[in-house]
Amino acid sequence: MKKVNITEVIAILSLSFLLTSTYSVSGVTPTLLKAFSSYSRSSIEFLVSIPSVSMIIMIALSPIIARIFSERITIVLGLLIAGLAGITPAFTSSFSLIFISRIITGIGFGLINTQAVSIISERFTGKERAHLLGYRTSIETLGQAILTLIAGQLLILGWQPAFLIYSIAFPILILYLLFVPRKPVSPRKSTAGKGSHLSQFLPVLISALFGGLLIATNTASSLRIPSYIVENNLGSTLSANRVLSLFMFAGFLGGAFFGKLFTYLNKYFLPVLLLTEALGLFLVPISSTIYFIAIGAFLGGFCVAGVLSSIFARLPEKIPSNFLNIANAMVLIGCNLGATMAPLFLSGMEKIYPSLTTPFIIFGSIFLLLSIGALIKNRG
Repeated sequence: MKKVNITEVIAILSLSFLLTSTYSVSGVTPTLLKAFSSYSRSSIEFLVSIPSVSMIIMIALSPIIARIFSERITIVLGLLIAGLAGITPAFTSSFSLIFISRIITGIGFGLINTQAVSIISERFTGKERAHLLGYRTSIETLGQAILTLIAGQLLILGWQPAFLIYSIAFPILILYLLFVPRKPVSPRKSTAGKGSHLSQFLPVLISALFGGLLIATNTASSLRIPSYIVENNLGSTLSANRVLSLFMFAGFLGGAFFGKLFTYLNKYFLPVLLLTEALGLFLVPISSTIYFIAIGAFLGGFCVAGVLSSIFARLPEKIPSNFLNIANAMVLIGCNLGATMAPLFLSGMEKIYPSLTTPFIIFGSIFLLLSIGALIKNRG
């Protein structure tokens, strides 16, 4: 095991700082509606969210890209594309150019996304890898929070300066080039073999579905908790936003403490965190005060980040290293699809049983059953 270089670790983790910033500029939406009054609300909202579409496509293509370009070239290209395309709206008022630049920004994110996970899985092992994958999840959450805050402050100067947050890609690029050494080139081993594809595919598919469930739960909670608080007169919009901030901060802590919890709880890690997640979700609909909802939100955010980190930490143990890029890409696609499907799930539940509590009860029941199943599996 190689000695950990702190500057290398910081540079590697910084790659994840930018990855969840797609919606960090969502605060510009009201101003964009005025600036582009001839366009519909759905067109403006799509303008903000379109990078997530191109990002998913690039993640899906990442195994092919990895065969053509090295890790270093892929990351450098990704950061340059994300930075240059990301700040383009700050210098143009053309809706068409802004739309194209947002699509290209997502391409840059997609190039970096899989590499940000694989670079840790391939360069570190054991406890170090577990800790760093947890920190990576925390950095994503921290990056989203900080960049959203900065974009909000830049809105004082107008909607265009808010897009300058993507210039953070350039310092990250410098950090990577200066402190992350080139990965040693090793000959690729063929994964071909009777039954090998199925044995590799099944655990990855399960991990992707699990990751999708976690992110769908997180997204649904972030969408419904504020509405539940305000519409039940449990607090103001400001109070609801504070609970949402606590929810985000809990995700940061969940990733930061993942390594220690993973080591301490060992085989009981999944049962304990899944059960705690279920309790957090159940707390929301049965709460009569905002304080218990805040506790439920904190438990939910903390556990989702921890369990999600464990998925990426365990992948290298289940599959060969030469299949790792494909595996990470599949799990990341599952996570992104989970975020995309969450609003559709909420809309469907609204038609079947129109209550704000329904999603919390359904997701809570799922995680309760999963925790019981994980416990039985460990004892079996």
